[in-house]
Amino acid sequence: MSRHRIRGRLLRLCQKELKETIRDRRTIVTLLLMPLLVYPILSMALNRFLLAAGATAEGYTVCVASEAERQLLDTWLSDPRSMPPTPILEASGNELAKFKVTVLSEGTAEEAVKRNEVDVGVKIEGRDSPRQSVTFFSFRGDTASESARRVLVERLLWLRLADAELLIRRAVPQYEPAIDIVASDVGEAQKGALLSTIVPLVLVLMTITGAVYPAIDLTAGERERGTMESVMASPVPRGYVLFAKYIAVVIVALFTAIANLVAMFTTLWAGGLLGLLTDDEGFPWIAVLRILGLLILFSGFFSALLLSLTSFAKSFKEAQAYLIPVMLVSLTPAMLSLMPGASLSGALAILPLVNIVLLARDLLSGYVDPVGALAAVVSTIAYAAAALSVAAKLFGSDAVTRTSEKSIGSMLKRPREPSSHPTPQSAAMMLALLVPIYFVVSNGLMRFLQQVREVVSVETQLLFNAAALIFTFGFIPLLAAFLGRNRLRTTFRVQMPNAICFVGSVLVGLGAWAFAHEAFVIADSLGVGGLSENQVASAKQMIERMRQAPPWLLLGVFALTPAVIEELCFRGYLFSALQHALSPRRTILVTAVLFGLFHVLTGSALLVERFIPSTLMGLVIGWVAWRSGSVWPGIVIHFVHNGLLNLVLYYQERLTFLGAGFDNQAHLPAHWIAIAAALVLIGGGSIWLCTRPENPLNARADA
Repeated sequence: MSRHRIRGRLLRLCQKELKETIRDRRTIVTLLLMPLLVYPILSMALNRFLLAAGATAEGYTVCVASEAERQLLDTWLSDPRSMPPTPILEASGNELAKFKVTVLSEGTAEEAVKRNEVDVGVKIEGRDSPRQSVTFFSFRGDTASESARRVLVERLLWLRLADAELLIRRAVPQYEPAIDIVASDVGEAQKGALLSTIVPLVLVLMTITGAVYPAIDLTAGERERGTMESVMASPVPRGYVLFAKYIAVVIVALFTAIANLVAMFTTLWAGGLLGLLTDDEGFPWIAVLRILGLLILFSGFFSALLLSLTSFAKSFKEAQAYLIPVMLVSLTPAMLSLMPGASLSGALAILPLVNIVLLARDLLSGYVDPVGALAAVVSTIAYAAAALSVAAKLFGSDAVTRTSEKSIGSMLKRPREPSSHPTPQSAAMMLALLVPIYFVVSNGLMRFLQQVREVVSVETQLLFNAAALIFTFGFIPLLAAFLGRNRLRTTFRVQMPNAICFVGSVLVGLGAWAFAHEAFVIADSLGVGGLSENQVASAKQMIERMRQAPPWLLLGVFALTPAVIEELCFRGYLFSALQHALSPRRTILVTAVLFGLFHVLTGSALLVERFIPSTLMGLVIGWVAWRSGSVWPGIVIHFVHNGLLNLVLYYQERLTFLGAGFDNQAHLPAHWIAIAAALVLIGGGSIWLCTRPENPLNARADA
């Protein structure tokens, strides 16, 4: 059957799944009725809260026992000497709290406070004597009451202090205060900090709600109704059936997200509350579009997660039993975003749901950390791919049965029979695990090395770098291969190629660095990345520190270890997983782009300028890996490339004979590029001549 006919049937299958989903009443309720009802109610409640807060700001109620006490208290509060000093007034915006003093009709001031009739009760004793005693009563635990009492106490203390200073000045005319107090503001106020966190949280939770029922109905619901058999019997691959269901859930989740987004911002705009959310005077179209993009990303992630969970269920009720705890558990990390000081960095940048809420909050506030933003986006995509791969494993023969024979625990069991290569689903799960681990290890290592820089030797720090790389890109793929019972020889493609391939790989490695350098310079001229002055200075300091170590250690840490470990991961595990599902060109491209992305996010720095050179090297090494059918030629290219650059940096002062400007970021001389091109052509040609596209090593791997 042609690809065109399969794609046409896939499109019709997607339309069928979507139509059946939209016809469900529960989907319509969550899609349309919930936004129309929830947000006006929330807006009215918020308005009510703000009106109540505004009423408290307009004035506090104070009660006294008699009219004479009321006049005396008004006299004290209206006396200019009871005003706070100028620095305190300026710090509070030159606004004073207002008090409405009333006279009790019955009972005492203390009893009136207990009945919540007033904010503060005042009892004045010795009114006719030279020394009065004033007692203020507030309701314990009532913030407004306690604040009002504090202000009243301070006002009378300022009055008493002013009287004392007046007496001192009369006795000592030269008297001057010992301390001058000045209050000053720094930084910029962030408007709507609370709303900018609550709004994304509500939108994310409503998006989750919109995806729940379609996910249950298209998996456990069809299994319970017995309609799964007819769907699986359609003349399209079963992976396409899963994809159609996934698209239907994502579209419904997106419609729900858009409906909630429009309803929320329209309600806030109509209620005059948008000013508390953003700094824009008009409607914040840019902020809305940014949040919509995040909700699209989150919809894809959570739809995959829901499908992976509901595929285990035997009935609609069982699926609900699975998802309700998941939704409740998801509230816990989401509430972390409401905590003061929570920022999109460290572990929070890769924590599902929390990272999306924090990123949406930062977008509304106008302060976005690019490193945390990229980590949040990449990790969410990786989690979605892993969840979808879990769902794909269930859509085999078990999908057509009315009772699922698999459980969540069965997904953790190793296969009974070994396989020659991992599946694309296993590779997606490995990447989903690798992204957060790499981010945490990279950040943690940089912070650790900064703390022990003056205590631990340079050699020890280099060994820590090598150990971190081995753990992330070495141990994680090895663990994935073990759990998948994949044969290590074919999974990591460690078959030995023709000896001529090694000679050609050395030549390619000697010449490829020049083109990687040119790609970096061109990207810098186009405004893609580029090192700042601080980054250049920091790099020079690091180079000086690295020169304290022997050159063989530098080659081992920065050349040999990355060459072996990274190639076994990208051109080994990932390449073998993708080459049996994608065409050679796509396999080379995907592994190269992933290779470049992992070189961009390093610790807390976002090195965008490394993407193009790293991806270019990934394309070259990927072609060699496909042509030779082995990972070893790529390891040689990687080692020669990194080793050459490290040796040049190490012996930079001794290489002045190569010409001026060797250490700047300008284009290389033309004769250098010509020599590098010749080396790459000779090396690549030798590899091409000694190999075949369908290498016998690949055939043995399939066998």
